[in-house]
Amino acid sequence: MGLNSVKAYTKQAGKGYSGGVQKLWAIAYSDLATVTGSTEVYTTASGTTQINAIGLASGATFTSIGLLRENASFKGTAKRDASTGAFDNSIEVGFSISNITDTAKQFVDSLSYAPVALLIKLRSGNYVVTGLNGTMEFSEATEDSGTKNGDFVGYLIKVMGFEDGFTKTVDPALIASIVDKL
Repeated sequence: MGLNSVKAYTKQAGKGYSGGVQKLWAIAYSDLATVTGSTEVYTTASGTTQINAIGLASGATFTSIGLLRENASFKGTAKRDASTGAFDNSIEVGFSISNITDTAKQFVDSLSYAPVALLIKLRSGNYVVTGLNGTMEFSEATEDSGTKNGDFVGYLIKVMGFEDGFTKTVDPALIASIVDKL
């Protein structure tokens, strides 16, 4: 089979494949470290694109972001420029932080200072990560007080960046060692 041969794919549908983001963690790009024996902040398992190691600075972990139910999304839009052959995947992650408080504001401010990497657990149970190349940055935040009882109150946040390929999956066995809490 040649390098450019199309791989087989069996339809995967049914229970366990619902859409949406279940959990989200963030880390400042500056808190990542080169993996020993590599020139990158991550390594992949031999023969796959699945990440099996992410380098962290001493004491650093991906920090859990408390999400409101069904208020987070992850989207990658991959395009290939036919004239140059360049491939680019624009990534957008949106989520909500409840309440307008000093603590919430400090969290939003911390996102806006520098590039971040985001670890995402999809509702399917799969993990993906974006921003390990230093390109994921805070894009915008909307403060919203709502207009009536029961309306959302808090911040609507958007983080954007790009990858030079499709977003990488992460080996689930790695998660407990890189996050502050499951």
